[in-house]
Amino acid sequence: MLLKDLIKSLFKQGLGELLVLHVMTKTVYLGHIAYEKGRLVIKDKGYLTGVKSTQLLPCWEEGILGVVCSSEGMEWDSITFCGRGQCNIPVDLSSTRQGAFMMAQNQNGENLLDFVGSVYRGYQLMLDNHYLPVVLLNQINTKSGETGLVVSDLRIAPIDLSIIRNVNNAVRESVERRTLLEVEDLEVGSGDFEKLFGKYLPGN
Repeated sequence: MLLKDLIKSLFKQGLGELLVLHVMTKTVYLGHIAYEKGRLVIKDKGYLTGVKSTQLLPCWEEGILGVVCSSEGMEWDSITFCGRGQCNIPVDLSSTRQGAFMMAQNQNGENLLDFVGSVYRGYQLMLDNHYLPVVLLNQINTKSGETGLVVSDLRIAPIDLSIIRNVNNAVRESVERRTLLEVEDLEVGSGDFEKLFGKYLPGN
């Protein structure tokens, strides 16, 4: 599949909500993909102002966390995230980093290495284990034959901690918008409310 066709396909499923990192010889972009004048572009957010492209090379070499790919046929609506254990990745990891991926788990016991699920649940797992996911415009295949875009860990790049903090806050806020449900968003009748929250009300 051509890269531009893959990007268009994933954009229709929500790629525009994820931060994308793209490096050219003298320019570094970190922002959201959007349509502008009929073309897909990366709208840089200015997070990496002053950062050199060479500083970000580790993201392509050792920082690969997995892949985002199509969610067609899945039970979730968002793009799918597959951990690197589910992908055909040519880069070998040190035993220390491989072990860290195995230890990275969520409260349900799912580990990052073999994770398959909603990108937002995957991103939450990464954030909770101190990884900072960004999408790279590089294609890789999953072991099931799906083609997707690389997700890498921005924390592996030797850049200023204040930059990492700002990007981390932005990613966490975008994930929380999709994973937290406010009570005001629930449409329940009085009977349903009693079933859901009755035991927490005074006198029960």
